[in-house]
Amino acid sequence: MVARGDWRTLSVEYRGAVDPSRRITLAVGLSMFVDAALYLAVIPLLPHYVDRFGLSSLQAGAVVAAYPVSVPIVSIGCIALVPKIGAKRITVVSALLMAVSTLIFAWAPSALVLVLARFVQGVASGSIWTASMAWVTHNAPPDRRGRESGIVMGMLSAGSVAGPAVGALASWAGQGVAFGSVAVVSLAGLALAAAAPAGRNVAHQSHIGDALRRVSRQRATRAALSLTLVDVLVFGTVDLLVPLQLGDRGTAVAAIAAALAVGAALGAVFGPVGGRMVDRYGPGPVGLAASALIIPIPLLLAFSPPTPLQLAVLVIGGPLFATVGASIYPLSSIGADNAGVSHVTATGLMGAVWAGGFTVVPVIAGALAEATSEAVAYGTSLTLAALPLLVLVSTGRGVRAAPGVELSASGPAARRPGAQ
Repeated sequence: MVARGDWRTLSVEYRGAVDPSRRITLAVGLSMFVDAALYLAVIPLLPHYVDRFGLSSLQAGAVVAAYPVSVPIVSIGCIALVPKIGAKRITVVSALLMAVSTLIFAWAPSALVLVLARFVQGVASGSIWTASMAWVTHNAPPDRRGRESGIVMGMLSAGSVAGPAVGALASWAGQGVAFGSVAVVSLAGLALAAAAPAGRNVAHQSHIGDALRRVSRQRATRAALSLTLVDVLVFGTVDLLVPLQLGDRGTAVAAIAAALAVGAALGAVFGPVGGRMVDRYGPGPVGLAASALIIPIPLLLAFSPPTPLQLAVLVIGGPLFATVGASIYPLSSIGADNAGVSHVTATGLMGAVWAGGFTVVPVIAGALAEATSEAVAYGTSLTLAALPLLVLVSTGRGVRAAPGVELSASGPAARRPGAQ
């Protein structure tokens, strides 16, 4: 057993050895790891919950949807909370909420408790995606925002690998062991957050609606939103229809899970690499390149390609997602700086659009595929994703910080707000 003095010594050594902004990145990255793991861990356990609690398909869907349903509202709410409470405190509370709700989820005595625990996990998730990511971008040096965002996206991808493994462990060793382990990791994230600096103060936004309008007018923000929409419209469709079609062909669940796991593992590697590319070439060009690789996917899938090719699509989704994330947050931070608003205003907007899209798009894609055909669903995805791609082409390449914009101790300050 480690003595209290030993913990203090380790904390002091950690603070002295690791750069302050990197300590923020690692704390947020570990929380993202837990977020991704919990989101995916429940998928292989759905048959167990259906049998144990006698759930219908609709009720099983509620277990899945309870996680993301609160994220858009929480994301916007964080815009008001971060200046008052601080991103560090919100991250600490979110990690604690995640740990406690995960333990309740593991020993849920009823379906209602299961759904409520999942809902609380989603509230913590929304806070992490918005407040915690703003904590990262607001305190990272501008020329390292891509690298720090890429590290967080890489840790998120690693959590995506761990998620199915947590589900498998729960079915073998019991939910207490599996989800208890995740709760411990969440508490480790809490410890890292406590050891990280609070960072710059965030200026209070007296009129959130006005701040959202100002940041949404920026070219950088429009580029970030466009990149988000391309990702959501394509992969929100792909993640639903490809596994279903592979299942209809008799492809083993293990093969589908393996493809997703390999993709997530590649994402864990490509996240930091993509972040370094963002710092070197700019988030606009890197995001545009990633979108150019994403757009042809629904066109390819509309022709019902062979099974190995569809599995390959699931694999390449991981590194593309990590690269997109490494581009979106530096873009949104430039938009916030140029608008003279806090970074959490931009990350809140991104979080609301991203979570809302991944909630709505699969439902619409599934309804289209059932009412017409999968080819029509993919064609609709391609057509809709082409529109934000055009916006990204026109806005993303020339994105830069506006002249006279600098970071002050209280947040972004613009001597001369630009339109970039």
